[in-house]
Amino acid sequence: MKNALIFLLLTSLTTGAFAQATTDQDPAGVTTAFFKAMLEEDAGAIDKLLTDDFMIVNNDGQTADKSLLGQALSGGYLVVDTGAASNVSKPRIYNSDAAVVTGNWKQKGSLQGQAFSNELVFTVLCAKTGSTWKIANVQFSTVAK
Repeated sequence: MKNALIFLLLTSLTTGAFAQATTDQDPAGVTTAFFKAMLEEDAGAIDKLLTDDFMIVNNDGQTADKSLLGQALSGGYLVVDTGAASNVSKPRIYNSDAAVVTGNWKQKGSLQGQAFSNELVFTVLCAKTGSTWKIANVQFSTVAK
């Protein structure tokens, strides 16, 4: 059951890297670092980038918290062969402590040996804690064809 849940939750996870420097000092940087850590399956980096109450929502409406995402990465359940970003927005910052980054992702890979190929849109919600930006929420939706 846990494996099926992980599959449902993570089939829409995407990876790849933006062409920006990794930093926790701005929303674009933390978003870049998140997708880079996903590509590298680096659960330790993911843990540092996310708020404690982080939630991810896949294109089927299933959710996973910070702990489940870390377990999926450290357990080797997710393999991403390719990932490409397009239409990545400039961060929209609200009240100096919340920001939204959006874009499109096309990816191929496998989750527990089951292949996937997705075209998705994403929304990343970043929150500033002290002087550090962290990711509070990631939402994926399937691109309409």
